[in-house]
Amino acid sequence: MAVIDTPPETVHAASESATVIPRAQPTGLAGVLGSGDHKVLGRLFIITSLLFGLAVVALGQGFAVEGLAPKTLDVFSADTVFQFFTFFRVATVFLLALPLVIGVAFVVVPLQVGAPALAFPRAAAASFWGWLLGSGLLIASYAMNGGPGGGSTKGVNLWIAALALVVGAIVLAAVSLATTVFALRTPGLTLDRAPLFAWSVLVASIMWLVTLPVLFGLLVLMYVDHRHGGTSFGANAGLYSRLLWVFRNPQIYTVAIPVLGFAADVLATTARTRIAPRFAAQGAIGAFGIVGFGSFFVAATPDSGAYDAAIVMVIGLAAVLPVLAIGGLAGDLFRRGSFRLTAGALYAVSSVLILLLGVAAGALGSLPRLDTAGTVFDLGVTNGVVLASIIASLGAVHWWATKIGRQPANESIGRLAPLVLLLGSAAVVIPDLISGLAGDGAETRLDWTGGIQGLNVIVVVGAALVGLGLLAAMVSLLPILKAGTDVEADPWEGQTLEWLAPSPPPLANFVAPLPVVMSAEPLLDLREEK
Repeated sequence: MAVIDTPPETVHAASESATVIPRAQPTGLAGVLGSGDHKVLGRLFIITSLLFGLAVVALGQGFAVEGLAPKTLDVFSADTVFQFFTFFRVATVFLLALPLVIGVAFVVVPLQVGAPALAFPRAAAASFWGWLLGSGLLIASYAMNGGPGGGSTKGVNLWIAALALVVGAIVLAAVSLATTVFALRTPGLTLDRAPLFAWSVLVASIMWLVTLPVLFGLLVLMYVDHRHGGTSFGANAGLYSRLLWVFRNPQIYTVAIPVLGFAADVLATTARTRIAPRFAAQGAIGAFGIVGFGSFFVAATPDSGAYDAAIVMVIGLAAVLPVLAIGGLAGDLFRRGSFRLTAGALYAVSSVLILLLGVAAGALGSLPRLDTAGTVFDLGVTNGVVLASIIASLGAVHWWATKIGRQPANESIGRLAPLVLLLGSAAVVIPDLISGLAGDGAETRLDWTGGIQGLNVIVVVGAALVGLGLLAAMVSLLPILKAGTDVEADPWEGQTLEWLAPSPPPLANFVAPLPVVMSAEPLLDLREEK
């Protein structure tokens, strides 16, 4: 397979000096269904994941209310509450956070590295449609009484197969993204000069490629075992416990690696100066990716004692350092440069603060004496990391609105949304952390019954704020769907190559050959030369 699929007639025409009439591109539904354009595929990922996200947030609010009086089971019935809870946790990662990150990366990464397209565009298209099909089947499996704890054997089988399809699609997307950064960079753009968001996506893609196939293999074994009546992985309800390593630290950190790249790129542009030392930023992002490797816990369960090992404490403590490093470099940017109160900067700061809360809690929970493994404390860590990823992805859509859509996003509402999300996320995460440390008995359980009831009131408020913040962010993004003319190519005085592309970018992204890149901030070089 070629890295970029080029029609034979295009290659033949390029060798002739005669004038060529551009081939008309499909429009409407045909243009969507048959497109390999990375911008179209990215938009599909973003829009679909946000629609799923509304349902996920509604479920989260339901479980927050349930936590006020879990014994009454007023929100969910006793027969279905466990299935809804597992769907909530699976959907938060695989139907919202990861596809939202991938959607932004699909659009932005080729533009940042100066590529005319995403590597393996047909494979990238297959990744979206495979993910969408798998997501639909995952929902259908729960509807037919499947999923962990389900009463239908066929429904449980479908749940395993659907989740495997979703994971496989994400791995395929990671292949396209990693290859784009490795193989399609414009001349002069060496890896050490790659924009930090593109670099973070590369690191994240590599980590997905070395960890998610382990999950895929586990799901295959689960399917074979369950399909033929085995119980090697436990009964229906026990299947979920074998997947908990995916939803806790360190593995959950791989979802949030692009948070650091997004924050570094946006804050450097906002401060109108170069991030320095650059190798420290790249090293921090790479280190955060490495400490996110969690597939060696594939055989672990919360009561197995595996999370008490010394390596867990080392990883937990080490994960805090890269986030602190990016925070320190960001502070240095504003010390040396200027400050502009943009929505992008607020999203960046909010996402890094919530990520720091999550990884700091993960470090605290890794201390053996605290014994928080398998408690609601783990849920707080997971929620902090995932919410940081969602906040950063929403901020990325706002920041690159003219590249992802057709118009700039609404800046006034855009400044409000990250602040609401910041407050809501903190209110969701902190009570679970306290309950895991100070709670007793059922208060520490890693499910909808966990949490000290007095603190769960704060969680209800936090979940409501997260929902309001998500709605505010989506409202601020509505203008990007409108057609317009004379859209500014570089509204932020950007530093990297995506701002040389017209807004919105054409099919091949750039209308003229790009200059040879001489530094990590080529547009800043051009402005300094004037």
